[in-house]
Amino acid sequence: MSHIALDEWKMYARDETDDNKRIEYEEHLYRCDHCMGLYMEAVNAVQEDLPSLEGPSLYTDEVMERIPFACERVRDLSRKRWYEEKVFHYVLATAMTLILMATGIFGEILKVPSEFEKNRQSSFTENILSKTTALLDDVEKVKEQEAE
Repeated sequence: MSHIALDEWKMYARDETDDNKRIEYEEHLYRCDHCMGLYMEAVNAVQEDLPSLEGPSLYTDEVMERIPFACERVRDLSRKRWYEEKVFHYVLATAMTLILMATGIFGEILKVPSEFEKNRQSSFTENILSKTTALLDDVEKVKEQEAE
């Protein structure tokens, strides 16, 4: 693997290379640690020649002017609507509980399981199990009678 000279990295850092070489140099940087070190050295050497920002606040202000909706949305999210407040939910839950108690729905709900138990029919599995148990009991009785 051939390495790229420091002077060529300086030209790359100052953006004085053509597009084909630029792509070649960038691909080379991904594979070669030695040239990455040379590139960092070149950037430090030509740092004074590189353009500087006028001020970070100018750039930030320009970006913020382009996205004014973000500031308005943050303010909207911080203010809750009346139905999103916790107090509203507690009052609503209390009112619903009182209404259900006054109408007797809770009492009716408690009666449902007992009515279900009264009308309950035995299931197919319970029938098979009881018949199997009865058959085993009969077999045991026959064995006891034969043993006597």
